[in-house]
Amino acid sequence: MKKNKLFIVIVLLLLSETAYSGWNGVGVIEVMYIYPSYAVVVQGRSSPGQAGCQDSKVWSFYWSKFDAATQARIQSMLLTAYTAQLPIQVVVSDSTCGPEGKKDFTGYIQFP
Repeated sequence: MKKNKLFIVIVLLLLSETAYSGWNGVGVIEVMYIYPSYAVVVQGRSSPGQAGCQDSKVWSFYWSKFDAATQARIQSMLLTAYTAQLPIQVVVSDSTCGPEGKKDFTGYIQFP
């Protein structure tokens, strides 16, 4: 199982088009709002980020930032983490905000 998680993280790192800036805090996903064009995730114990975005516990992203295969991997990892209540750590941009003015997710996810 650990090899699968490591593989997924490596693939996400290689496929992401956005340069990352820093790891967000580790925590479980409290709630997710999945929309056709974007997603908003509320995750406990998060850092405030450096881009001046709203709400330190929330991060978001546009699906269009990622190709279809990466979108599927992100969705799978988020649903797995949410349903199993596994803590995750993500990378957010320090220069841009995502949808609804929340921290901008770059595509990098890690299960600590």
